[in-house]
Amino acid sequence: MSAWIGTVIALCALVLSAITAHVQHRARKRETLAAEVTAYFHRTSDFAKIKLPDGTIRQAGYHLVIWNQGPASAKQVHLTVKDVEGGSVELADSPPDEFPLMRLDRGARYPVPWLPVSDAHRGTRRFTVHLRWQDGNGRQERVLQMRRGQTNV
Repeated sequence: MSAWIGTVIALCALVLSAITAHVQHRARKRETLAAEVTAYFHRTSDFAKIKLPDGTIRQAGYHLVIWNQGPASAKQVHLTVKDVEGGSVELADSPPDEFPLMRLDRGARYPVPWLPVSDAHRGTRRFTVHLRWQDGNGRQERVLQMRRGQTNV
């Protein structure tokens, strides 16, 4: 009887070990397929002079940088910027067909000059950035509350 109980306990331990190994393997595989897309404001040391599609030149004190920190590539990267009231923020040097980005490789950064079209957004410092992308684990989304510093432009 005790030999039978010992066998059952050993069998249960083996099954539990196999399940744990399977779960860990799936978690590692999921991690390797993930893209970790984020965004941040980068303050330029000197105001960058940006030539807009209409030929005018404006100065940008910041870039909104999209960054893939994950081990896998991100595909179909969409960017939407909202103000504190939820209204869309259009950036002057970002034409309507710029997004989605087809691919953002591991470690890649994609800077977008921070030049809001609307004068109402030029003095605003808080924004919400919505990022959507596809990676090896499917569709992903990140919503970031952002605050930029003060500039004189």
